[in-house]
Amino acid sequence: MSDKVAGTATHAALRPRKASAADLPDVTDTLALSFYDDPVLMWLIDDGTRRRELLPGFFGAVAHSYLAYDELYAVDEGVSAAVWAPPGAEDDEGLPTALGEVVEEYEERLSEILGLMEEKHPTEPHYYLFLLGTRSEWQGRGLGSSLMAPVLEACDRNRVPAYLEATSERNKQLYLRHGFELTDEIPLPDGPMMWPMWRSPC
Repeated sequence: MSDKVAGTATHAALRPRKASAADLPDVTDTLALSFYDDPVLMWLIDDGTRRRELLPGFFGAVAHSYLAYDELYAVDEGVSAAVWAPPGAEDDEGLPTALGEVVEEYEERLSEILGLMEEKHPTEPHYYLFLLGTRSEWQGRGLGSSLMAPVLEACDRNRVPAYLEATSERNKQLYLRHGFELTDEIPLPDGPMMWPMWRSPC
C-alpha cells in the first residue's frame, strides 16, 4: 500500500533526518508557515501581509547559515524542521546584517530582539535550538518531539546541556516535557514574552 493518501504522507512515513542543501526550500517554507502566527514574529512584523512576504527570506537566510553546522533537521514531506547549532559553533557574524536587510522596515525591531537574546545567551558549551517548527495541519502529532530526539540523545550520551528561547506558551510546554527548565524571561517592549530554557543532560 502507498505511504501517501490523497497526496498526503501518513504519519508513519514521516521520519526525522539531517537536512541537506537540497532540503533548504522545504525547510524555509515550513518555518515560514509554522511561525506566521508566532507571537514574537507577529510582534516583529505586525502587518500580516508583510509578514507573509518577508518570512520566507528571513528563514531562508537562517537555514542557509545554519546548514554549515550540520545540525539542521527535517521530516520527510517537508512538514517539520529544526535548526540547531552544536557546542562551540562559531557565530555567523554576517547573519544579523543579512536578516536586517531581509525584514527591511522592521530592522530596528529585529535588532532589539537579537540584542535581548544575546544578553541572556549562556556562555557554557551547549547545543542551541534556534528554531523548531511544524506546519499547523501537522501539529500535535509528535513531530517536534521526534525532531528533537537525535540531538537530545546526543546531549545525554555526551553529557552536554541544551538551550533555547521559547516564543509561545505552546512550545514552552513542549520543551518542559522534554526536560528543559525555565531560567529567565525576555519581555519584548509592549509585546510578548520570550522564555530562555536550559536542559541539563539526563
